[in-house]
Amino acid sequence: MRRAFALARRDRGAAAALQHRAVTVVVSAYFRTDYATAAATAAYPGSAIAAATVSARAGDRTVDGDARVVSFESGRLARLTDGVVLARAGDTVALCAATTSRDYDASSAIKGFVPLMVDYRERSYAKGKIPSTFPRREGAPKEREILAMRVIDRAMRPLFAKEYAREIMLQCVVMASDGGEDPGVLCVNGASAALMASSIPWRGPVGACRVAAFATADGDGDGYEFVVSPSDAVNEDADFTLFYAGNEGRALMIEAQANRRGVPEAVVARALRRAHDAVRELLPPQLELAEKIGKPKSPLPPPLVTKAMKEKMYDVAKARILSLYEEHIQDKHERGRKMAELQAQVIEEIINDHADWVSESNADEALLGSAYFQTCARVMRERVLDDGVRVDGRGVRDLRALDGVTGGMPVVHGSALFERGNTQALATVTLGSLEDQQRLDNLTGPTSKRLMLHYSFPSFSVNETGGGRGISRREVGHGALAEKSLLAVFPEETTFPFAVRVNAETLESNGSSSMAAVCSGSMALMDAGVPITEHVGAISIGLIMDEDEDSGEVKRYALMDDIMGLEDVLGDMDFKIAGTRSGVTGIQLDCKPEGIPLDILIEAMERASEARQRVIDVMERAVSSPKKELKDSAPRFGRASIPPSLIGKLIGPQGSNIKALEKDTGAKVSIINDDGELAVFGQNKASYDAAIAHIEALAGSIVEVGSTHVTTVKEVLAFGAILISPGGDEGLMHVSEFAHERTENASDVYKVGDQVEVKCVAKDARGSVKWSRKALLPKPAAARPPGREKPRFAVAKKNNDE
Repeated sequence: MRRAFALARRDRGAAAALQHRAVTVVVSAYFRTDYATAAATAAYPGSAIAAATVSARAGDRTVDGDARVVSFESGRLARLTDGVVLARAGDTVALCAATTSRDYDASSAIKGFVPLMVDYRERSYAKGKIPSTFPRREGAPKEREILAMRVIDRAMRPLFAKEYAREIMLQCVVMASDGGEDPGVLCVNGASAALMASSIPWRGPVGACRVAAFATADGDGDGYEFVVSPSDAVNEDADFTLFYAGNEGRALMIEAQANRRGVPEAVVARALRRAHDAVRELLPPQLELAEKIGKPKSPLPPPLVTKAMKEKMYDVAKARILSLYEEHIQDKHERGRKMAELQAQVIEEIINDHADWVSESNADEALLGSAYFQTCARVMRERVLDDGVRVDGRGVRDLRALDGVTGGMPVVHGSALFERGNTQALATVTLGSLEDQQRLDNLTGPTSKRLMLHYSFPSFSVNETGGGRGISRREVGHGALAEKSLLAVFPEETTFPFAVRVNAETLESNGSSSMAAVCSGSMALMDAGVPITEHVGAISIGLIMDEDEDSGEVKRYALMDDIMGLEDVLGDMDFKIAGTRSGVTGIQLDCKPEGIPLDILIEAMERASEARQRVIDVMERAVSSPKKELKDSAPRFGRASIPPSLIGKLIGPQGSNIKALEKDTGAKVSIINDDGELAVFGQNKASYDAAIAHIEALAGSIVEVGSTHVTTVKEVLAFGAILISPGGDEGLMHVSEFAHERTENASDVYKVGDQVEVKCVAKDARGSVKWSRKALLPKPAAARPPGREKPRFAVAKKNNDE
């Protein structure tokens, strides 16, 4: 164990400072690997395959066997910070800090909004690298860093009390990385430990881990084995990967993806339970840390929107809100307009007719507006739980109207439009060469990716002004979810050597726009001729839970298939699940209460599987398989070959020939090996065909005496022209070989760039070629002087018989 640093610095004698800097507390959790089968170990040596188990022992300082230590240390660094932890996992180190503002934000308290900000940064020095940027320092957050910020936020936010209403900031800086651990997972644990040690009121702790699943012949019943907290190398080989965060009894955040095919829901359920058991072992060390050095928690201010205000609003507005809901308005804006008008009427009525109560309770329009919002939620929730009827009149299992079409956009390589109620997404596909794939400069994980999905959410999609402020974190997160959901069916590089960019444009939004991006993206890929194995459909499952206020026990609940925007805002969960007909390919969980029981989530996955079949039915009616014929505007890739002896001629001096070929055709030609095998990538059909035609001409361009070739005039001389064959053979065609007739000036007949069909009439040992056009022309009849067209006499032939 690291020794505590010096008890005091001799030049600073303040007793309080001495106590503050006196102790460095380290508590640890240990992940121990157990190899269940020799086959698993042999297949993935050095990895935690099969029945990997996890144990944590707070305060135990010995590391035996191959246990890996996850530790939380505080008291040595950043001592002015409210709550700070140095989190370690192996040789990966992250500093996690939690701070809060002194100022109370009444506006956030009234709205019930937690003003939480998360910043996550991976320093290049953590891997011993200097940034490759022009100023040689880190710049704006990368996509991976933004995704880590969102994960930390979603894991922490549900456990903050809305009454606190002070700005909270979590900052995580990755300071060292051994390349084997995902720093994002470590920072979820570190941020939780920092909050536990701080004065910020928070109902933690939270634990996080990764679980990888591998399809094996001897798996536990379903053919899959699990690895808890896998290294990045193991994770990339997995069939299914799960990033899970939870507390003692519930799940708080889930990110998951399949890497090769859809994974059955039963396997995902097992992975969730294995992950939950693992994260529970990370909670006692955090509690021990808080017990030893944690600061007293700040008291929560009383809620501005009191229980009396909520009850008064409920009594006055319930019947009218219920009546509005019973209209089953389908249009989002029409419903919103009527709800806003009703809010103004109800608040005015309360202020005018209950003036004494308003004065006594210190209520105002803002507070009553918040009470009205909560009443809308309460009425909606009661109607779903009691009657199974939703705001737009659907039952809990009903989907909105679905539609899908492909090929609506000209020029683009592939396009598709997917609609679900008032949510509409247009996806386009652009194909490119492997040189167009995205290069990734991260501390861990892959170094490039061929499939890129970019999600856009313009303000006009919800009939609002604004926009033009760059890419939001939400757009990055939704795009990443859709991308990883489609990755499971994306073809391997060996069978489809292209980079692919999918743009998902949200044109209308009333909830589940990221799931619409998955569906439209899958259809657009097939429209572009990308050989994906099958369609990926997606659905979002919502939840209404009725919990006991004292114990937190779930008394009753209702799952809702295909939630719309209002149900997302007023409900408890947005559980996004994408997959094929056979299994799950992508998952993302957002929740508002203090976690969701696993049994409910597992039931929701089964519900999503049933709903997904109906979504895929609609998608298959639009396009059921990848198109065989690509658009003329789409790129082409193919193989060609030439005799090995022609490779030099293809390249030319200092690459001049191949550069000219690529410039003229717009295609990219790569030499695969010394046997003359070539890879040809054309920007479109015309580009590809031109390059192939040139290569075929080169292959048939070996010059031999007597062979005929179509050559190009390279230079015109006084006594002839220099011609070059498609194979690069140069030679002189003397002016006497132009034609049978006499030619005075070569420049009168040919100019540079002309195409001339000629015959090789001579070739010496050095390869010098002599060309002739005359040899291909018929000989003219013998010419006679004028007036002598007929012979003056004829010579009789001697008869041998005489």
